[in-house]
Amino acid sequence: MTRTFTETEVDAFGYLSGDLNPLHMDDEFASRSPFGRRVVHGLLTAAVVSRTYTELTGPGFAYVGQELRFLKPVFIGDKITAEVAIVGKKETKRILILDTMVRKQTGEAVLSGLSAYKYLRFR
Repeated sequence: MTRTFTETEVDAFGYLSGDLNPLHMDDEFASRSPFGRRVVHGLLTAAVVSRTYTELTGPGFAYVGQELRFLKPVFIGDKITAEVAIVGKKETKRILILDTMVRKQTGEAVLSGLSAYKYLRFR
């Protein structure tokens, strides 16, 4: 799954989530930071992971756990790609364990982690 975030999307996420940290929301403030410019919210980047899982597993699964490591910043306009692999399963609990790596267009890893996805029974 590949995605490029725009300034409008980062602003909308900030207001929807309430995370109005000026590092994400204010060009002038962010320009004085060690990053030199606005940084996309880490959890907005993680939302691409959630979408990737949904595309991989299809309907009937629920996200039940996530471990995230934010490795490098993602900036507005960066193209990120989420790579996901199933690395285990807990059959009795109907849970898949997924390993994730998100990279930006340079190949740099920006986010990694493991997650658990549970298959739900429907009647």
